[in-house]
Amino acid sequence: MTTFATRPTVPLHPVVRRDGGWAARVVGGLVLAVLGALVTAGSWLLLVRSGSGRRLDHTLMGAVEHLFAGVRSEVVGVLQLVSVASVGLALLVIAVIGLSRRRVGAVGAAIALVLVSQAITQGLKAVLPAEGATENSLPSGHVTVISALVIATLLVLPAALRWVAGAVGLVVIAGASVAVMAAGWHRPGDVLAAYGVIAAVVGGLLVLDGVRRAVARR
Repeated sequence: MTTFATRPTVPLHPVVRRDGGWAARVVGGLVLAVLGALVTAGSWLLLVRSGSGRRLDHTLMGAVEHLFAGVRSEVVGVLQLVSVASVGLALLVIAVIGLSRRRVGAVGAAIALVLVSQAITQGLKAVLPAEGATENSLPSGHVTVISALVIATLLVLPAALRWVAGAVGLVVIAGASVAVMAAGWHRPGDVLAAYGVIAAVVGGLLVLDGVRRAVARR
């Protein structure tokens, strides 16, 4: 007599092996990285190397400066809050949140995003020649680090909080982008280049994560 005890155990539903989305991460990451590199390169070629583009860039920055001329000192004061110490403190908070949720990988990605994007930004500032200025200001370091910190925070937060935090983060990034122009520190092209750097680094991290997932499947 066949009973449940003697019958081979057969799952009621077929087991579906998920690939962890590694292919989508690799392809999406590559696309994002290339687009980011193109945005950064295009910002420099069109708005720095080009004389007409440079004039347009300065005109737009001047318009923003004029619009916020009455609060320029306050804007500069807020921007000066961004320092090595404050960024380090922000990274510490991000790490604590992520580790408390046992998201070690997310913490690693968050820290890598902030450090690598800032290293690339400072490297580009040092390598790219200054055109029509005493020193190269492209990309904006402030916009790069603030954008990276916003995305890093989203990586470690619970999914239920990401929509609200993302909306707040967009406002913060937009505010920082306007602030660096209002202070006369950066042109619009510098801000666009910073966005490009962030996109490229995020894309690179997605590719690495996709490769890691593909290797783990085997």
